[in-house]
Amino acid sequence: MADTNGLIAALTQLAEAPPAPRGPRCTVGAILDELDSSTAQKVREVLDSVAISSTQIADALTGSGHRVQAPAVARHRRRGASNGCRCPR
Repeated sequence: MADTNGLIAALTQLAEAPPAPRGPRCTVGAILDELDSSTAQKVREVLDSVAISSTQIADALTGSGHRVQAPAVARHRRRGASNGCRCPR
């Protein structure tokens, strides 16, 4: 007969473990992780501004050597929503 105690322990450990991340890392989140804190804060402020388009932000980041496309910026801006990225809000 199989060891059910070992199986129960293994399944319990799986159930309590944090879920593994799915899919590739958010491009904007990866860029923010690379920046120094003051620059990252400024980018976050701009991302939260409705007066600045995702295309403008993508162009500024790309012009500074951080390749990103406008749809990725827009997805990051919707983080936490069902159609946004998984970066924390």
